[in-house]
Amino acid sequence: MDPKRPFRTVLTLALGAATAAAVACTSPQRTGSANQVVGTSDGAMEEIVGNARLARQLEIQNPRSRRLDDGRLEVEFDLQNTTSSTLEFAWSVLWYDRDGFRVDDSTYHWRPTTLGGDAVSTLKLVSPTPESDQWRLQVTSPDEVR
Repeated sequence: MDPKRPFRTVLTLALGAATAAAVACTSPQRTGSANQVVGTSDGAMEEIVGNARLARQLEIQNPRSRRLDDGRLEVEFDLQNTTSSTLEFAWSVLWYDRDGFRVDDSTYHWRPTTLGGDAVSTLKLVSPTPESDQWRLQVTSPDEVR
């Protein structure tokens, strides 16, 4: 038996794990069938479409944000059903700090919602901590979270 064989096996496994970790860190985040709107405290907003049909039916409009007296970030935006039919969907919000790390939020969960035809609903959310600087609204069909 080659005495160097166990070392090569361990080295190969270690290099494989390091490569997999590097790829995982640099791979773009998958959105699946959820649409996402990413916003920052300065009002910048980016939309990521994972469900084109839902994106045509539900528009995110008029994003607004401000800092409250206690330092937490308040975000407000309108959800508009662009169809004449009732629209069912689920939404959730994730909060991130200035460095892009997720802020712990014990209230995080998907919220099933129904919005009548051509209706608008305003959501007002407050971050769990003053460290929150970014938010990510996720919207998907209700059967995706059941």
